Amino acid sequence: MSTDLENFVGLSSALLGIAADRLAPPIDSTQLASKFLAYTRPKVTVQVFNALLSQYATMVADQLTPDQIAVAILMRLGQPAPTQTAQAARAIMKLWLLGVWYQPYDVGVFKQGQQWVVSDLAYQESWAWKVAQAHPMGYSQFHFGYWSETPPSLAAFTGVSGSGNQGGWS
Repeated sequence: MSTDLENFVGLSSALLGIAADRLAPPIDSTQLASKFLAYTRPKVTVQVFNALLSQYATMVADQLTPDQIAVAILMRLGQPAPTQTAQAARAIMKLWLLGVWYQPYDVGVFKQGQQWVVSDLAYQESWAWKVAQAHPMGYSQFHFGYWSETPPSLAAFTGVSGSGNQGGWS
């Protein structure tokens, strides 16, 4: 049986089209996946969060592909699904990509449209930088003068080649 963390990472991988072992590598000094899991659950309610993870686990058991899972969660009749689980899934995608939580709907004191930078680490390690093959202003793990060299491939950053159909929107 999979844990909530494994299902959360698997769901995130299907939604983003980024390999699960890139989101939560075996040796992970940042532990962003577990931080994002803990951060997300109360913001969307335990009921919606559990329903989303259950929906994902059922589709994995039914052997749907990651693309099929993403489409099933995010879309309805060719349009973005209006369900709370779909809204939560889109907020999770933004969290991984930007390091910012965008509240998808009202939950207690959390009001739709509010947004929070989860942490400086979440911002620095957000996937938008990796997909863009860039880094946030004022922070870089690259060596001085790296800008004069050909950048590494997209696959080196994300594990996904620049060609092919990856993710729910391809």
